[in-house]
Amino acid sequence: MLTLQMRANTWFFSILLFYAASCAENPTLPSSASTIRSKNEGKDKPYRILILGDSLTEGYGIPPSEAYPNLLQAKLNANLPAGSQPYEVINGGVTGSTTSGGATRIDWYLKSPPDFLIVALGGNDGLRGIAPQQTKNNLKKIVQQAQANKVSVLLAGMKLPPNYGSPYLKDFENIFPQLADELKVPLLPFLLEGVGGNPKMNLPDRIHPNSAGHRIICETVYQHLSQHLPNFPQ
Repeated sequence: MLTLQMRANTWFFSILLFYAASCAENPTLPSSASTIRSKNEGKDKPYRILILGDSLTEGYGIPPSEAYPNLLQAKLNANLPAGSQPYEVINGGVTGSTTSGGATRIDWYLKSPPDFLIVALGGNDGLRGIAPQQTKNNLKKIVQQAQANKVSVLLAGMKLPPNYGSPYLKDFENIFPQLADELKVPLLPFLLEGVGGNPKMNLPDRIHPNSAGHRIICETVYQHLSQHLPNFPQ
């Protein structure tokens, strides 16, 4: 019987092969981008949270209604006091997206800035062997662009399989806490906590979370995000 660590390594290696062989960045903005609204909306507009991510955020392989951004919106609104400003979560996930693609896409989203940004990118960079410093620079650009538009930011960390060796692995995983510290933004240490490496939480490809996995991701994001939302009941 495989140990938990062996199952996790198998899962991670499957990810590596999948992305290396078939994942090309799609520059097309997600359909949910149409939810970006005019700056001239009334005072009763929702508090808008953009999640800038890849296939993990987009909800690859499952119905859009079961992807964690949609679940997160429902959970946030279900816990609001009566009469409070509602939340709208914008799914900015694009399959294959790297941090470079995210740095390009954020310009479009910031034409009508959201109120809050969750940056959930970096996994594809690591799996393609992109230099960690380049990934860090791209993430830094995204965060600084948001901050320049007075948008609050939560940075989601990622982890990699051991295939590239410990030096690369260490440099990659250190990107997220280092950047969070440098730019003074909160950090969600690992987006796939409790999901990565668990066959019960992933589709048969053992790469993308299934509906149960997305429910876990929703809970993880909710627990970190809710601490930083204005007037949110703790």
